[in-house]
Amino acid sequence: MDDRPARVVIVETLAWAALVPMIGLCLTQWFGIEGSRAITALQALTPWFLVWALPIAVVATATRRHPLALTALIPLVTLLALSYPIVFNAGAPKAATDSPRITVAYANMLYSNTTPDQAARTILGADADVMVLVEVATTVHDAVISATPAGDYPYRAERIDRGAGAIGVWSRYPIASGGVLEVERRPTVDVVLDVDGREVRILGVHPYPPTHNAGGWSAQLEAIGQRAASSTLPTIVVGDFNGSRWHPSYRALLATGLRNSHEALGQGWSASWPMDRGVLPPPFVRIDHALFGGDITPVAMEDVDVPGSDHKGFVATFAFTPAA
Repeated sequence: MDDRPARVVIVETLAWAALVPMIGLCLTQWFGIEGSRAITALQALTPWFLVWALPIAVVATATRRHPLALTALIPLVTLLALSYPIVFNAGAPKAATDSPRITVAYANMLYSNTTPDQAARTILGADADVMVLVEVATTVHDAVISATPAGDYPYRAERIDRGAGAIGVWSRYPIASGGVLEVERRPTVDVVLDVDGREVRILGVHPYPPTHNAGGWSAQLEAIGQRAASSTLPTIVVGDFNGSRWHPSYRALLATGLRNSHEALGQGWSASWPMDRGVLPPPFVRIDHALFGGDITPVAMEDVDVPGSDHKGFVATFAFTPAA
């Protein structure tokens, strides 16, 4: 017979009950399990969910409930392992002292944006060399066109007739090759720019949300990684990945050799979604990224609020490395 006070039994039972879904989430991370909307949604909350194992571990240790304390360590160790690249990142590679700077402005414009004119003025106000715009559907696209000075961004590759799948890359540098293609049935921009005589590859991407099509999203991330790894050119992959470091498919994409600019510049804990004021929760996950690979490196990153959008945008500055 358990002679402990009922209050103690209830608290310990609740602690065990809280750890069960945490262990389940850890299993999805260890074995790369996705494949369903619920799992991918929960994985986006990984740090905010697993961190609650800490008070359980502390209290269990203090009260000598060793099985409970040891079990609570499982989520904590998992969280530490997943967070290690953010906390102990290697930093961005050094830029060559004589390298030109390349600025890339990115925004998910939200295809149903009710203030497209403001959104257009904001992203154009970055005065970037290159703009990567997703969900730049017809109405939003018209607003960007109207706000763009005549003759600016003369080099464009875009597909604007796909609603939330609309995407475009606008550049002040000439497009030497490439254009819009379908990657796993999703429009993607893959172009090579001539940057003062040097070639830079830009991929503008926007995979399906995993909460709508988890299998298609995972396949698209894999295909994006394969495309990015197919070239030795300095490469920048920019867009709404609908995935974060807390998703196995996104980590598999990074394993192809790409690195995250926010993380490399010490901003790995920043969040970009959601940005719907007053309805959705505060931003809790970064799903909008600028990845880089090859002889190029980020030297600055600034997040930007995009009026009417549910995502934060950013302006990233890149330079060539000494090896370029």
